[in-house]
Amino acid sequence: MIAMTGSLPNSDLVPHNVSHNLADGQVVRNATLHILLASMRVMSRSTGVIQVETKHHRWKLLLKGGGLVLAEEEGQVIPTLVRKYNNKGINFSRIPEWEQRQSNRPYCYPFVSNVFKKHPDITQEVLKEIALENLLALQLEDNFSFVWKPAEDLQTNLPIWQLSMLENATANEVRQWQKFEYVKHPYQLVQLIDAANLLARVGNDNFPLFAKVTTGQDRISAIADTFKQPIYRTALLLDKLAQKNIVEMMPLQERISDNELGASNLVTPPLVTKDEPKVFVVDDSPVLLQQMQRLLTSWGYQVGFIDNAELATEKILEYKPSIVFIDINMPNLNGFDLMKQIRRQRELASLALVLVTAENSMTNNFRARWANCRFLAKPRSSSDTAKFRDELRNLLRELAPLSTDTLV
Repeated sequence: MIAMTGSLPNSDLVPHNVSHNLADGQVVRNATLHILLASMRVMSRSTGVIQVETKHHRWKLLLKGGGLVLAEEEGQVIPTLVRKYNNKGINFSRIPEWEQRQSNRPYCYPFVSNVFKKHPDITQEVLKEIALENLLALQLEDNFSFVWKPAEDLQTNLPIWQLSMLENATANEVRQWQKFEYVKHPYQLVQLIDAANLLARVGNDNFPLFAKVTTGQDRISAIADTFKQPIYRTALLLDKLAQKNIVEMMPLQERISDNELGASNLVTPPLVTKDEPKVFVVDDSPVLLQQMQRLLTSWGYQVGFIDNAELATEKILEYKPSIVFIDINMPNLNGFDLMKQIRRQRELASLALVLVTAENSMTNNFRARWANCRFLAKPRSSSDTAKFRDELRNLLRELAPLSTDTLV
């Protein structure tokens, strides 16, 4: 059954009626994949964004001229674009902060449009890869909710990928993915089962690339990009390794969202007193940064963050936090090197530092203690989340207590 907010006449939605009944802001809930794809084909006759969500993920899909222009997954827009462009030989010294949060525009639209003017062929390849990857991920889920946001005034010269072509290109691959024994979705995280012992034996500097991307922090889709190979080939290899108990495929986590589907994407941050401690987070994962910011501000902390470790020291000097949380595995500058860089600054020499990683190994614990730094293990599954929050809260009570905290 399909539940709708609005005035649609009945719950048995017939796809060809969508063009007559689906109005701006009208939400369709509990839809099948067939209904979603049929609705996309109808709505693509106009120009606008269809926002789609499942219990695991949320997407923005810009439709126009019978096809798909841009596909974005919430929380993964920046890392996906940067990764794809890097594989094509284009590196960005700085990624602009995207202030635009209009519901009928993709977040990355201005950025991609500017890059397209300079690198049209490469951008076309990147956008096609992202479109196919997102459509594959979307088709491997079920029970969709979606809302249509018209944008008839939007003028774009970006390429349009016909929906029929995209559906045909992914249909056979979807069937192949459904045959896997352990791999179920391209957004699953991959955990090397014996990563801690391997790191202890070979050391961080000699940690093999495959082991570095299978520490429970990288998705299958990102691992495929790292090795510059088709996502299906990567998934096939990982499924075989999972059968041999070499890697573990982590289940998809349920999505946490601050706003209802179809509502404005502008989120008002919680009111935080300026006298409360400042916390700074350095991590290359936008999802983790968002989750940490939401959690810490809900407790009452002022929170600053950055996803570029090379610029972190400068930002920390400006922000003047009481405590800094640092991820270990980050591109260009890892957590241990960043920690050394921070300690070289006289005003930061005594700053409380906490290494946060999924690699809860003896080696990492020892290196953290040796550098006068605390250690906090990331949750590996949803069952670990409560423990992580308790450990984080206790650590903050000790190192950066709120005015309402009572220390024992």
